[in-house]
Amino acid sequence: MSRQKQKGTLAETAVVRYLRRVLGDSENTIRRETLHGTRDVGDVTGVRIHGEPVVIEVKNHKTYELKQWLGEARLEAGNADAPYYVVAFKPVRVTNPGDYMVLTDLRTLARIAGHGIIEEES
Repeated sequence: MSRQKQKGTLAETAVVRYLRRVLGDSENTIRRETLHGTRDVGDVTGVRIHGEPVVIEVKNHKTYELKQWLGEARLEAGNADAPYYVVAFKPVRVTNPGDYMVLTDLRTLARIAGHGIIEEES
């Protein structure tokens, strides 16, 4: 396994463990996903907002490619038929997964805050 792959796996595992603990996921429904090729559905699944699935793409890089990462999360949310998607990324020298940064777009934030009922204007 490459060093970058190992870093990614460690970050994904940290996110899963953190979310399981703070969200009280005693049934371990929050989990790391296996790769599905061009039909990937995110790195972490099992989190729900307003009963709907959330795709979480996890990144552990020294440089940030936010637009690319968000596009990847959006595509994978489409593959998973999930209305919500975020990128959780580990800042350099951060060890506590609760301090990882989370990125989404304003449209997704509006859906979260509006319980999914906000319709976008043309």
